[in-house]
Parts: sequence; C-alpha cells; structure tokens
Amino acid sequence: MDLELTQAELAIYDEISRLAIGLWDASKNVSGLNTDPKMFSIMLYKRLWSNHRGFTILWNEGLLLEADIVLRSGIETAICIAANFRTGADFIQLLRRDAAHTLQGQIKLHRANGEHDLVKEGEETLRDLQKRFGPGEKAERLNWKSLADQGQVPQLYDFHRMLSGVSAHVTGLSVLRSLAGEGADALRLHTKKMHLMMMAGATLQASMIHAGMIGDVSNVEAASELTDRLNAISLSWPGVKQ
Repeated sequence: MDLELTQAELAIYDEISRLAIGLWDASKNVSGLNTDPKMFSIMLYKRLWSNHRGFTILWNEGLLLEADIVLRSGIETAICIAANFRTGADFIQLLRRDAAHTLQGQIKLHRANGEHDLVKEGEETLRDLQKRFGPGEKAERLNWKSLADQGQVPQLYDFHRMLSGVSAHVTGLSVLRSLAGEGADALRLHTKKMHLMMMAGATLQASMIHAGMIGDVSNVEAASELTDRLNAISLSWPGVKQ
C-alpha cells in the first residue's frame, strides 16, 4: 500500500465536500414537524457537515489527534443518520431514552453538590421525557453497535471502535503509539491517509442516506456516482477484498 495520499484520493475528498455543501444548502429549504424523522435527519446532517469541516481544518493544520476526535463524532452522527433513516420514530425514541439517562446522571451529580435548583430543573425535564416512554421503556444510553446494525452501516461501527481505542480517547495505546521509534513515521503517514478517507466515506454514506430521506434525487445520484469511484479507489487499501 502506498502510504502517501494520491491525487485521486485528494480529489474525491474535495468532491465529497462540495456534495455536502450542496446537500446542506438543499436541506435548509425543507420544512416539517419537529417530530418528523426527516427533520431529525436535517439536524443530524447539519452536525455532520460541521464535523466534516472541523476535521478538514484540523487535518490540514497537521493536528491529527484533534482531527481524530472530531472524526469520531462525525462517524457517530453518520451512524445516527442511517439508524434514523431505517427506523424513524424508533430512533427518535432512543434519543429520548438516552437524554433521560444523561439527565439521571446529571441530577445525581447536582444533588451530591447541593445544587437544588439544578436538581429541580433536571427532574422536571426528566419527567417530561418519561411521559413519552412506552410500556416497559426506561432510560438507556445509546448503543453504537446496535445503532449501526439497525442502520445497516457496520463498517462505520468498526471505524468508531478503532478510533475510540487508538486516538480519540486517552488510552494506553493512544499515548504509547505517539512515542518516537521505528515505524512511527510510517504509522503517521498511514493514519493521515486512511483517516481522511474514513471522513470521506462517512460523509458520503450519510449524504446518500440523507438525500434519500429528504427526497433529493439529484444528490442521491451524485452520491451514488462518488460511491462507485471511492469503492474503486479503495481497492488498493489494506484489508479491502477485490
């Protein structure tokens, strides 16, 4: 595998970025109820486009660790876009349950610190969320593997898991791999190349799904064409079966 980025890889990243710009502009003209999965897709896509831009800036500045942190957030958002597309109202309910889980933790912390006003506010919000729970439902944290399975994007979960262990979180491996030594330069080049392609792939996959969600046929077709080209480019990457 060539560790240096190719012109084809750089070019398709730029084209995916331009596709995302156009798709976000089209998204801003869509209206609907705040309970509509389509509107949730728009909110998520806004976040993904922000992640994509932030990653690109950090990557261009050579801040690869910081770029990886944003990349992981972008992959999470892409997973959510896919899960929302496949499950609709069920995904929205998962968001409510995750919000309730977070509030429970915050309320416990505020209570321990004697912050009674914050406890009261948190409990009011929590009760409002719980009113929308179905029979047997309870507060529960989002499960990224389950979401990726529901959204039919297992590769994005693989990316998410890898980044969690090797760069996005402070782990033994993430610290030790930054030490100078034999192979360090090669690893840096490999990471710089492949993580740019991860961002490209996550944004492209989510863009096709989101364009379908809002009925943007032209951008679905553009994303499909870029996907074919990215798949052809990826044949030279390690672990890709031809």
